[in-house]
Amino acid sequence: MLYCKQIKMIERMKVMLQAYQKPLNGKNIGIVFGSFAPLHQGHLDLIMQAKKENDGGCIVIVCGYDGDKGEPLMPHNKRYRYVREFFADDDLVAVYAINDSELGIAKYPNGWKGWMKEFENIWAEAVSIEDRTFQGRVWYVGDKEYYTGLTTKFGETAVLVDRKATNPICATMIRENPIKHWDKITFPFRRVFSTNILICGTASEGKTTMTADLGKYFNAPYSWEWARDYIRESCISDWEFEGTDFMAFLEGQYNLNKKLINSPANHGVFFADSDSMVTRMYAEYYAKDKSCIITQEEFEKVAVMADEITRKCKWDKIYLLCPHGTFVDDHERFMAHSGMKEREELFEILCNNIKASGNWDKVVILDNGYWNNFKRIVEDVKEIIENGKMD
Repeated sequence: MLYCKQIKMIERMKVMLQAYQKPLNGKNIGIVFGSFAPLHQGHLDLIMQAKKENDGGCIVIVCGYDGDKGEPLMPHNKRYRYVREFFADDDLVAVYAINDSELGIAKYPNGWKGWMKEFENIWAEAVSIEDRTFQGRVWYVGDKEYYTGLTTKFGETAVLVDRKATNPICATMIRENPIKHWDKITFPFRRVFSTNILICGTASEGKTTMTADLGKYFNAPYSWEWARDYIRESCISDWEFEGTDFMAFLEGQYNLNKKLINSPANHGVFFADSDSMVTRMYAEYYAKDKSCIITQEEFEKVAVMADEITRKCKWDKIYLLCPHGTFVDDHERFMAHSGMKEREELFEILCNNIKASGNWDKVVILDNGYWNNFKRIVEDVKEIIENGKMD
């Protein structure tokens, strides 16, 4: 008896956790499945056709297994979430997931039987109870092997669509050259392929101007130092910053960068002025300065938050501007830390922050004057665009 209970418990564990989707209603329902690594316009050809040719809409199945072609950039759980995000406002599309590894299903082509068994569980959830018994279903596939498997092994109704004839794009082409095929990538997946470039350094090194100039030169989205807006609105000076102020800087800069990375203006390259590692640098240095309000205890809390945000960020290239001789007093910067000694100490802290984050291999140190530094970054970015992605 105990053995039987254990077997039943194991069977119950072999069920994918699915996000709630509004049940579909209608005489016929279309079905589209794929890895969606990423979801692109070619997939939409299938999904839109399935949705419009069936009055009940379309079920989309996000397939995957541990170590599949979506990893490491797009693991299965992320793809499932991004596809749901894309269709969140469409009541005629219900998105579900099947992960072969989690369910103990053999890899294709040996796992058909187990895969279809799991699909029947999804079908029971996806279709309204009152209509389930008499609803028809039609599979839409772009692969002849899938068409044959569905129709001959399981007697399913399927439509074979020649996607390449009408829209010659595939996920492999996108993964190999995302910038070239940017317009084919659906919005939630673009964040995965965005080349994010961070311009950082200590105060008055020209990073804000550099970031804006690069954004304008490449017609790309670029961020600014969010803390500056906060300081102006709050009428607060550097020496008055408390731990909560630095935490606001961290959250504000992260959200600004995230918004711009996800914006329609992003066509593959984004430039950022400052991030959590820079904010952490200032908090650490100010906590050591007795003329500043922030305490060491407060800094330690700021550091935890900063490190957590840094782990969530994806920087493909980091340009680190070295301290130089001229410090501009714009009546906003903290002049008590304007000396070369203080700036070099800040710079050392920033370097240590970047190293601790595991991003040092992405760093290019620039110390050759504004124009030469600008030209160096332009050359690098042109190469990235020509290659279609970071090497």
